[in-house]
Order: sequence, then structure tokens, then C-alpha cells
Amino acid sequence: MIRDIISNEEVKEFFRNELKLKKDSGTYLFYGSDMSLLMEFALHFAKGLCCETLEGDFCGECNICKRIDKMLYSDLEILDNPDGLKVDEIRELAYKSSSSSYEGNRKIFIIKDISKMKKEASNALLKLIEEPNKGSFFILLNTNLNILPTIKSRSILVKVKKRTAEELEVDNYTYTFFRGNSEDIEKYKLLDIDLESGYSYQEIGKAIKGYEETKELEYKINIYKALRDFINNREYLKLHEKIFFAEEIVRATSDRNIYREIVSYIVDIMGYLNGLEERLTMKSMLRFPINMKVFFINLFLEL
Repeated sequence: MIRDIISNEEVKEFFRNELKLKKDSGTYLFYGSDMSLLMEFALHFAKGLCCETLEGDFCGECNICKRIDKMLYSDLEILDNPDGLKVDEIRELAYKSSSSSYEGNRKIFIIKDISKMKKEASNALLKLIEEPNKGSFFILLNTNLNILPTIKSRSILVKVKKRTAEELEVDNYTYTFFRGNSEDIEKYKLLDIDLESGYSYQEIGKAIKGYEETKELEYKINIYKALRDFINNREYLKLHEKIFFAEEIVRATSDRNIYREIVSYIVDIMGYLNGLEERLTMKSMLRFPINMKVFFINLFLEL
């Protein structure tokens, strides 16, 4: 039920009020720095829209609620393209939106990382949400509000704040290590891993390859440890050692989403020191076909 959701009391109150209106369509933009938490709240709202037991709330126990939690509900569509949705995917979405519901009266479309969409796809989405089909609900997810203004203006904005260390029942070091990412923290709590044990920056390539192949949290933790080791020792490292670190990252993967994760982590743990905030407009540069080796060398030499 809505009352059982941990954190974000304002969002919970919004859910209650919005569900009372019994709308036949709608577009919502959930935004906040924790994408996994945005997804969790999007699924909660989807359950509220579709629950077969409670009206204006969700039970969490009925067949529909359970299938939404497992993302197996036929009238729930989740669009997630790490490189940004293409216009053809939005057109396919428009077709599904115009088709009949499989099981109920409402179809829910959750679209992740909408800021990654190119202009053509964004315009196609805008056209779709301007005149939504009856029974269609679009829940857009993004970590910030740097999106097409016309999409933003046609959406109901819902800010989802990160859960606190207290709400996640972890100490401040653990919370900071994972940057408050609720999904990673909950997974970590099931593991027997010491976050304060050492991991050399020289081993970052090994950690990246392991994470790329398995997506296991243990490897992600080692990536974070390697980044922290580099940052903590950066003043003592020679030029060739910093260049080696940059080359190790690029040798290990060509996945730009991993590059983004690395840059994001550095920005967060450095706390925008020494003008880093200005230079990390670099973050947005990752969307373009730049030379990644040169990018990381410049970044690490500037730290």
C-alpha cells in the first residue's frame, strides 16, 4: 500500500491525490538522482493505477500487483535503451498505445532516461503525449530536468528524493560509497564484502571487464574502490601512471554507459573540487563521438 512505501512523503501524498481523480490518461515525469528509486516509484504508481483490489491505492498482493512488481504485466511496457530511444521505438510505442488493452482499461508505459533521446525521437514522443489515447499513462524517468522543454511542460513533474542512510539502515560511509543508490545498497546488504578493504587503481581494468560480463555488484564495488584509490593517491602519481589509468579504462571496455558511471562517480566523490564542476560539462560530451582515451587522460591529469 502507498503508506508502506519508505521515504518521499510528498510523493506518496501526490499518489493518493492523483489516483482519486480517476483520470483516463496522463503523462508524468519522475525525476531524481537515483534511477533505481525512480523505477521503484514508477512501479508503485503503476500498481495504483491498475490494482484490481483497491481503488486509489494498491494492495501489493493481487495478481496484477504481483505481476507489475515482476514486470510481467501485459499492459505494462518498459522502454530502456542505454543509448537513447530511437524514433522507430517511439513509433512502435505509439502503435501499442493506440491498440486495445490486453487485460484492463489502462496501459502503462515507463520510459527511462528520456534525456538520452535524440531530437527526432523526442519530437515523436512529444506528439504522442500531446494527445494521449484514452487509457494510456506515460511515466517518464530521468535523473535531471535537462530535457526538451515542451515535453517537460506537458508532463506532471514528480521529484523523487534519494532515501537517507537512516531510511536504508546503513552507516554514512556505506551510503556515501554507493552515492545513496538504494538498489545497490540493498544488494550490498546481502553480501559479505568489506567496503574499506583496499583495491588498487591499477586493477581497474579487471574490475570493469568483470562487471561488463556479469553485472555483478562485487565488480562494481571494485570499480568504485579503484577510482577512490586513484583519487586518494593522485597527488603522488607520476604522469605516466595517470595516463596508464586512463588507458586501462578504455582498454577494458567501449561501453559508454560504463564511462558515464565512472565520470559520475568521480564528480560525486570529488565534490566538485578545484573547478571540476566546470570541466565536467565533459559529462555531456560522452554523448558525442569523441576520443575516449584523450578524454580520460585530460580528465585524470586535471584532477
